[in-house]
Amino acid sequence: MNNVEHDTPDSQQIDFPALLDWEDVQQDEREDRLGFARRTTYALLTLPGTELVEGFGGSNQPGLEGARRAVALFQAHLRQMQHFAEIAEVRLERVAKALAVEV
Repeated sequence: MNNVEHDTPDSQQIDFPALLDWEDVQQDEREDRLGFARRTTYALLTLPGTELVEGFGGSNQPGLEGARRAVALFQAHLRQMQHFAEIAEVRLERVAKALAVEV
């Protein structure tokens, strides 16, 4: 791993607060399950494997299972969207054929 060094002196670096605390994450999951599943899936794709092992290790088996459920939900949604897109494509082909006959 490459260590990233900041070229800004420590006295000028800004310490940003966390964007969400655990309560915010749980509320987000309750209010927007599909959006939460999408964000979880993308986060899992972008985080280093070592961080995932650390984050889900130890006593965080429920977190791992929750992430798996979120990814499965997003995958099911994508499959459904693929199915709808295929149906729409067939309908557009029928429209194109109908218009070709009229000409």
